[in-house]
Amino acid sequence: MAEGRLVEGADGKAVVEVGEVRRVVRPGPVISIALSPPKGDRLAWAVQKLAELGVDETILIRTEHSVRAWQEDRAGQAVARLEAVAREAAMQARRPFLMEVRPPVPLEEALNTAGAPLVALWEGASEPLSACLPEEAGGIRVVVGPEGGFSEREVATMRRGGAALASLGPGILRTETAAIVGAALVLARYGRLG
Repeated sequence: MAEGRLVEGADGKAVVEVGEVRRVVRPGPVISIALSPPKGDRLAWAVQKLAELGVDETILIRTEHSVRAWQEDRAGQAVARLEAVAREAAMQARRPFLMEVRPPVPLEEALNTAGAPLVALWEGASEPLSACLPEEAGGIRVVVGPEGGFSEREVATMRRGGAALASLGPGILRTETAAIVGAALVLARYGRLG
């Protein structure tokens, strides 16, 4: 990262004098949120808040009860727009790293974490999220379902995939709220927030 001073600006161009430069190392563990996209502007809002918090990656997932889907030709445009939202949020929060936004994949693909712990937020879970997080991890992925919840088949698939099923409490949160709360709790647990 570097500090700079605007020397001049004209016609949409800027000349910046670069001052102190320092190396910033990405903090660990890598926090990934796999999210079933909600309708309307709530997805952009969720991406904005996840980027502000410092989440490393958001993966959009397709589930049986997903309420939003894109045609293949429009998915790229949607992801590009979400990447812009994430970039602006990171700039506003003075984050030195950009959150990656990955295009929609089936739930089963999002469960492949290359050995990183996997936690699924599910309203039927009895263990709180805090009890499902390991002491140390190089990375962790939190899976957040759609408005209608995960199907029984999807819950069974996540169990077989090694996911810990975690609860955020007795209330039912909207998808984007569950993603934000889950991310904040995980980031705080590993000393990256709070």
